[in-house]
Amino acid sequence: MIFIGLYMIIRPDGFLTVVISAFGVYLIIDGIRTLMTAYRLRDIFGRSIRGISMGKALLNMVLGLLVIIIAVASPSLIPTVLVYIIAIAFLVTGLVDTADLMFLSRSGVPAPGLGLETILSFVFSLILFLFPNFLTGVVMTLFAAILFASGAMMIYGAVSAAVYSRRLKKQIDLK
Repeated sequence: MIFIGLYMIIRPDGFLTVVISAFGVYLIIDGIRTLMTAYRLRDIFGRSIRGISMGKALLNMVLGLLVIIIAVASPSLIPTVLVYIIAIAFLVTGLVDTADLMFLSRSGVPAPGLGLETILSFVFSLILFLFPNFLTGVVMTLFAAILFASGAMMIYGAVSAAVYSRRLKKQIDLK
């Protein structure tokens, strides 16, 4: 974790490419998951809700693929183009989740976690639209500092545990 934190501090662009590519993979996986859910629940849900969910799924998969291609092929576009693509993906997810949530609540079907996902999608979309450099500036620095500090604390904890273990072993051996 210390090395990852240092790498993020020293080479934030390289690390950001990896993180953005991972987000693209997430979008593709989320699209596949949404397609599978819409297919499994095709008899319960009406055609319009299923169509909305399938549209979101296909859009997420296309956006995810686009994010990965752009992040790998042209990392210099990350601070501008990709941030807006990601913001659009969050906005679409929030809108579709709102429609799904309304339909599910009218149908009496519990949707644990969907409300939180909806709110977070809108919040992330708003942050990225209003502050496109937020992703490349504050978040990366904060994340790098957290990783670095976590790694240092893990090392400290491991050393402390080893010292304690040796002391305990000596006490047991003396008895």
